[in-house]
Amino acid sequence: MKYILYILAGLYLISCGEVKKKETDSTIDHGLLEVKIDSLFNQYFNDNTPGAAILVSFEGKKIITNGYGLSDLNKSLPIKATTNMRSGSLAKQFTALGILRLLEQGKLDLKDSVYKYIPYPVFRDVTINQLISHTSGIQDVEYVFEDHWESSNFPSNKDAIEWYSKNDSLNFKPGSKFEYNNGGYYVLTRIIEIVSDTSFREFMQNEIFNPIGMNSTSFIDMSASQIIKEKALCYERDSLLNWQTMEGQVVDDLVGAGGIYTNLEDYSKYVEALRDKKILTPEFHDLIFKPISMNIELHSEDMRTLKGKNSSYAMGWEVFDDMAVSAGLYYGVNNWSIFEFERPLTIVIFTNNDILFKENLVDKAYTIIDEYFKNCCQQSI
Repeated sequence: MKYILYILAGLYLISCGEVKKKETDSTIDHGLLEVKIDSLFNQYFNDNTPGAAILVSFEGKKIITNGYGLSDLNKSLPIKATTNMRSGSLAKQFTALGILRLLEQGKLDLKDSVYKYIPYPVFRDVTINQLISHTSGIQDVEYVFEDHWESSNFPSNKDAIEWYSKNDSLNFKPGSKFEYNNGGYYVLTRIIEIVSDTSFREFMQNEIFNPIGMNSTSFIDMSASQIIKEKALCYERDSLLNWQTMEGQVVDDLVGAGGIYTNLEDYSKYVEALRDKKILTPEFHDLIFKPISMNIELHSEDMRTLKGKNSSYAMGWEVFDDMAVSAGLYYGVNNWSIFEFERPLTIVIFTNNDILFKENLVDKAYTIIDEYFKNCCQQSI
């Protein structure tokens, strides 16, 4: 009997030790990671330069939400987690979600011909899925407007759709190849408007942003008296290496392919809703990362850890076996989002300049973060 009591006591102590160990694992102080990330980003951004904001989220917890550099050089305003920064092509994720919401509601099908909604000859053999996956073959109206827009007014999405009514030539047979195309996403915004019977901006606010709690996020609207609070200006260096604002580009008011202003606080809510599968019902949520276009190798050159790996395109994401990534490039904008599948790890970097890819900061930051979690948190995965 005495021996049984000793054994039970030993098991109790072991179990208590395991409970304590789990508690310790869940309350790890990630200060060392923050020090390393600070050291990296402080090499490139300071109180005299545009900057960056970085989110590192693990197991649903925000490990890092830090800002570096300035959102406005003239006013010396620092970048913070609440600074609203232009998204670039990260906006495509949300436009695709808008389409999936309508699919969930039974109001359209991804295989539908675009001609069903916008009866222009150029769209006769193009499907909604092909617009999303950059396989439509239509010309990219954004390039046309950048080179040939002559009006003093900024072109709108309405102008983009009107252009397609007059230009029916295709670059290739729909579905036959992958060719990155912002124009397809401007067409998607019009489909959303027609099917939902509301403006694209209003639909996205009511159906996507507000339900997630992204209260500071919106698509730009230069035709309205829109005030974007804590807005970061966008910058690039000129030939003399002086920072110049990139505001006022001819395609600034086009939305769908880009045009979102958001911040780390809002975007963190979005990626956690993605991870928890709370944006759409399960059947439709699974489509978000389901490959559509195969073997595209779109952004692998920007991230050495992905180079050489086959990738696919899904709903605004480039998808690999172990993660989905998305880049947002625009005038004075370099952004990157990493959503891992095998680990509950998300990394988001927003910048209001063009340093991120020039200095290979994505790889440098990812290497630090990847090694850190491999070493400290294996038991939490």
